[in-house]
Amino acid sequence: MAAYSFLLSGRWIAWFLLCCLASALCVYLGSWQMARADAMTARNDLIINNYDAAALTGPEAVDQFQDFSPNNQWRPAEVTGEYLPGETLLVRNRAHNAVIGYEVLVPFRTETGSTVVLDRGWIATSDAGDGSASEVPAPPTGTVTVTARLQPGEGEVNRQSPDGQVPSIYLPGVADATGLDVSQGAYGQVAAESPAPDVAPESFVQPDLDYGPNLSYALQWDAFAVLMFVAYGYSARQKVRNDQWDREYAAQIEDELSRYYDSQGNFVPQGDGMTEEDVVRRLEMVDDMPAHLKDIMRPKRVKRTYAVVDAEEEDALLAAHHGRN
Repeated sequence: MAAYSFLLSGRWIAWFLLCCLASALCVYLGSWQMARADAMTARNDLIINNYDAAALTGPEAVDQFQDFSPNNQWRPAEVTGEYLPGETLLVRNRAHNAVIGYEVLVPFRTETGSTVVLDRGWIATSDAGDGSASEVPAPPTGTVTVTARLQPGEGEVNRQSPDGQVPSIYLPGVADATGLDVSQGAYGQVAAESPAPDVAPESFVQPDLDYGPNLSYALQWDAFAVLMFVAYGYSARQKVRNDQWDREYAAQIEDELSRYYDSQGNFVPQGDGMTEEDVVRRLEMVDDMPAHLKDIMRPKRVKRTYAVVDAEEEDALLAAHHGRN
């Protein structure tokens, strides 16, 4: 263990603390990615469990638009009443099949007297080329039964919009824009209308169940946290090996040069032109050798191989040839 006493030096303690800090950062990033992976899994489970579930009906369905439970996101809700087409709003900058257009919000007064917000679907921009909306399909008139999937209201977007348009489905903003007392817990994405209209906006499709790369990223960050200490341990082990080689090399040179001295320590020329100054200088060169030169001179680790090399193969062929002769 004495060979590793350098680990108690200030430099190596600083390196160890840096490894701890880097490892802690990796663990934090791994936990963050794992939380995102868990959130994505929870989202997908909600879609799987609720998208094709039996529809909520009656007062229970209407109440969800005001007292929304997040566990009911994507759950169909069946409501009966009438559309209020005069208060239609268009939501700007909505993508559908990678095309930007609008979503059509129409308030809906239920039989219970409450007013909810229904998103009837997507429409494209017009052919005018100015980004304006194309013609908005009218909703069914009279009493209509609508099945819509529940969604929480969106956040507020601080952008100005033309009259009749909103930047997001921010339900308090929808209430202000229409002047109606709409339920502000959730809105519904229309899945079916009875009676069905002749023309309707593009309907919504089930979202992709994409789990993303977050779980993989989390495992990678956890691996990096461990590798920090693996690298620290490898560096310490490599230093011990290098120090051992340095000692052995210095001893080898000293042993080689000791022939220039007798038992009393007197310099004895060997007839090779080496003076005592040359011997002393060579010894000092070993002690003062820069680290990068020592790295060059240190023996390289030989990789073991079990493959037959060309020379061995040739020797085997020659031996077989001589054996036949």
